[in-house]
Amino acid sequence: MDKNTGTGLLLIALILGGYMWWSTKNTEIYNQERQRIQDSISKIERTQAKEIKPSETESDSLKQARVKNITMANLGESMASSLEGKDELYTVENDKLIVTFLNKGGRIWSVEFKDYQNYNDFKENNKRPLKMFYGDANNFSLKFWANTQDVTTSDFYFEPQLQEKNLFVDSDSLKAPFRLYADSVSYIEFVYTIYKDRYNVNLDINFVKMDKHLDPRATTVDVNWKLNFSQQEKGFSNENNYTNIAYKFPGETSIDDISGAKDAVSEEVRTKLEWINFKQHFFSAIIYTNGSINNKLEFTSYDEHNPEKLLKTIEANFQMEFNGKKSSTIPLAFYFLPNHFGTLRSYGHSFEKIIPLGGSIIGIINRVIVIPVVNFLQNYIGSFGLVILLLTLIIKILLMPLTWKSYLSSAKMKALKPEVDKIGAKYPDSKDAMKKQQEIMALYKKTGVSMFGGCLPMLLQFPILFALFRFFPSSFELRQKNFLWADDLSAYDSVFDLPFSIPFYGSHVSLFTLLMAVSMIISSKIMMAQQGGLNAQMKQMNMMMTYIMPIFMLAFFNNYASGLTYYYFLSNIITLIQNLIIRKYFVDEEALLKQLNEKAAKHQSNPRKKKMSFTERLMQKQKELERQKKKQKTKN
Repeated sequence: MDKNTGTGLLLIALILGGYMWWSTKNTEIYNQERQRIQDSISKIERTQAKEIKPSETESDSLKQARVKNITMANLGESMASSLEGKDELYTVENDKLIVTFLNKGGRIWSVEFKDYQNYNDFKENNKRPLKMFYGDANNFSLKFWANTQDVTTSDFYFEPQLQEKNLFVDSDSLKAPFRLYADSVSYIEFVYTIYKDRYNVNLDINFVKMDKHLDPRATTVDVNWKLNFSQQEKGFSNENNYTNIAYKFPGETSIDDISGAKDAVSEEVRTKLEWINFKQHFFSAIIYTNGSINNKLEFTSYDEHNPEKLLKTIEANFQMEFNGKKSSTIPLAFYFLPNHFGTLRSYGHSFEKIIPLGGSIIGIINRVIVIPVVNFLQNYIGSFGLVILLLTLIIKILLMPLTWKSYLSSAKMKALKPEVDKIGAKYPDSKDAMKKQQEIMALYKKTGVSMFGGCLPMLLQFPILFALFRFFPSSFELRQKNFLWADDLSAYDSVFDLPFSIPFYGSHVSLFTLLMAVSMIISSKIMMAQQGGLNAQMKQMNMMMTYIMPIFMLAFFNNYASGLTYYYFLSNIITLIQNLIIRKYFVDEEALLKQLNEKAAKHQSNPRKKKMSFTERLMQKQKELERQKKKQKTKN
C-alpha cells in the first residue's frame, strides 16, 4: 500500500467516524426531545383530565372526554370541538360516478358506477349502480405530529364547504372542500375535484397557516388507505383470486403486484412509488401520487368470509413528502375505473398494465392482435358468442399453414407405417431396439420425413393458446355478456348445481367445459388413428394423453370463464373439421406413399452431402453409442 492510498483510507475512516458520531449525537438529542414531549403529554393528562387512566372498563364517553381534554390543551378549542359531531353524507354525481363523502374525516365514504351493476342486480334486471365500496370500515386518513400530539384526521369532523348535500356536475368540474379548523385562520383542507365525464377524483390536501400547530421538523405525513371489497361477480373464488394489489415505480413501464390467491398477504416496499392500485376482478381504485410516496410502505390484504359477501380487505400504510415549516399542499388523485383495456390506457400512467394479459410475446399477442380484433368485431356484432366464434375462425385461418404442415407430417408417418412395421418384425428382440430405431430413422431420412414435423407446428401455436388463456378470464368485454345457456361469459356456466362440492371440481357442472373435454377426446382419437410408425411406448403415452388430459382440463376449467372454455371447444371442433377436409380432399395417401418411395430411391442413387439435420445427428449419436458398447464388450 503506498502513502497516498493509506492517507485516503485514513480520511475515509475519519469521515465515516465523524458522521456516525454526529448521527448518534443527533439521535440522542431527538430521543431526549421526544421523551420531553411524552412527559408533557403525561403531565397534561394528569392536570387537564384529572388523572383519568384508560382501562379495559373505561367507557367510550370517558375515553372521548379524556382525548378531548388533551386535544384542547395541545391544539386549542376548535380542534377539540371537532372531535364531536354528527355523521353527515354529501353526494356528488357526474356522468359516470356517484361519490359520497363523510364529514367525519372528510373522506370518501362510497363510490358507485352508474353504468354497471353487480351480478345479482344484472341477473334480476335491476339497474342499481354498482357499489365498489361503502361504509365506515373503509378509511382514508392522515396522521401527523402537531404540538406534542399525534393527529389522525379520521377522528375529527370536518366542516363541508358545500351549500347542498346532493350535487351534480353540470359543468366541466365541481369542487367539494372539507375543512378542519385549528383556529379561526388555520385549518387543514381536503379539496376534492370531480369532473363531468371522467373516472378520476382529484384531491388537494392544503395546510393553511398551520405553521404554529405543526412540528417544524416534520418531512413526512403518514397515510392510511383501507378498502373493503364486496363480491360483484358470479364466481366468488375466481373473483377473489383476481382481487389484489398492484403498484408502479416512477420512470418504469412495468408494474408489480401482490398475488390475491392467498388468504392473507403482507409486504413492505421501501422506495418511492408513482401509484397504488387496489384491484378487484373488473374494477380498480387507484391512488396516484406522482412519486411522492416514500419510506416504508406496508401492504396488507386478507380475505373476508362473512354473510355480506366481502371478498377482501386491502390496506396500505405509507408516508408522503410533506413540509411542516410553512403552508403547503399535497396533491393526490383517485381513479375509480373499470378494468377495461382502452379505458385504462386513455388515462395514461400505464394503468392498462394492471390487466393480467401476460408478458413478453403473450402480452404482445393480446394487445396487438386479440384486443383490436375483438373491438373491431364488437362494433358490428351484438352477440359476444358470435364474436368469439369469428375470432376463433380468424385465428384458425392465420394458423392454417401450420395446421397443414402438422397434418401432412402425420400423413407421411402413416404412409410409412407398413415399412416401419417391417423393420419392427426384422428386430423383434428388445436387445436390438437401437438397431431398429436406427433403421427407422434411416428410412425417415431417405424419404425426407421428420420425426418432429407434426410437433413443431403445434408448439408454435402455444403462444396464442396461452394468450387467449390470459385474455378471456380478465376481459372486461365478456362481463355480463350472455350466450346460449351461459348468462355471463366472464364467469362459469352452470347447467346443473350439485348438492355437494367435489374437490378440485366444484359444486356445479359447466357444459362448455364438458363439451371442451369431449371434443379433446374425439380429436385425440382421430389424430391417433391417422398416425403411424409409433412404438408401443408412444402409443401408450398417446392413450394416456387422450383421456387423462381431458379429465384434468375438465376439473381445472370447471370454474373458469365460460368464454374461455367455449373458445377451446370451438377451436377443437374447427381443427377437427380442418383435418377431415384435408384428409378427404387434399391428401391422397397412396400418391403420398409413391412420392416418398420416389424420393427414397432418388436419395439412394444420388445421396447429397448437406448439413446434418437433427434426426441425422441423433442417428449418428446412437451409432456412436452402439460402437462404444461393442468396444466395451470386446475388452471384457
